[in-house]
Amino acid sequence: MQIREPALWFKRRLIPRKLTTRIVIHHTASGDVPVETVHEWHSARPGFNGVGYHYLVRTNGDIERGRPEAMRGVHARQANADSIAIALAGNFEKRPPTVAQMSALVILIRNIRSRHLHWQDLPVVGHSDVTATLCPGQRFPWGELQRRLDGR
Repeated sequence: MQIREPALWFKRRLIPRKLTTRIVIHHTASGDVPVETVHEWHSARPGFNGVGYHYLVRTNGDIERGRPEAMRGVHARQANADSIAIALAGNFEKRPPTVAQMSALVILIRNIRSRHLHWQDLPVVGHSDVTATLCPGQRFPWGELQRRLDGR
């Protein structure tokens, strides 16, 4: 798994995350955009201090790093303190993720889980499971993701 590391600069010090109990999946509700674009969007929002997601999965399957994984995210108020945020580029209210995105997402989640040994089955939830939102969209294939993570 190769992760593209952009040169992102945060204006304020980031806060380390003390606990990881879940992975939260998001969509960008946009077209295919690079993490630098998301960084610009989030930098314009009060309290975000730059990209709030830890990873962004592009439509071609490329994985781009956002906020450093060890730092607290800014993506879902009720989950920021204890989760890793993965966003997929696209709007899954309109169409599902690409095959390449889903393959990359499975690899990324397995990689994250392998580094959190106390949580081999680190739960994967949607943004809508922790906040009143449609994100990651009605066309996000939860069943497929779970089957693939289970090795089926």
